[in-house]
Amino acid sequence: MKFRSDINAMTALVYGGAAFLLVIVGFRSILATLGDHVGVMTYLSIAALGLEFVLLILYAKAIYNLGPETSEGHAPAATASVADMSGKEISELTKAVIKVAEMGEGLANLSNGKVRDEVKKEVNDILSKAIKK
Repeated sequence: MKFRSDINAMTALVYGGAAFLLVIVGFRSILATLGDHVGVMTYLSIAALGLEFVLLILYAKAIYNLGPETSEGHAPAATASVADMSGKEISELTKAVIKVAEMGEGLANLSNGKVRDEVKKEVNDILSKAIKK
């Protein structure tokens, strides 16, 4: 069996190795602390180890099945051109771009401290009104 050498395959192998390591260390710890008493916590610990093992293996399989990435760092996708879009799609795209630009402007205001000054002013107004009452 030949393993792929792309980043998704390597990440999946790391998760698979972590799953086996978790089981080995977990059961070793349970056996070391077992003593004479086997209680509910022992069975819960064993069940938790088993569940975590299964989840890690499933996650590793899902990552492996993503396939190799392109040189841009993401999986190949279908390309769409603005020339192929309808008027409604272009309008929706334009609205989305404007919304993103507005969000960027809000972040710029936040980093400039304008929002902090506005909040300070509002808090002062509220406290002034409360003191006058």
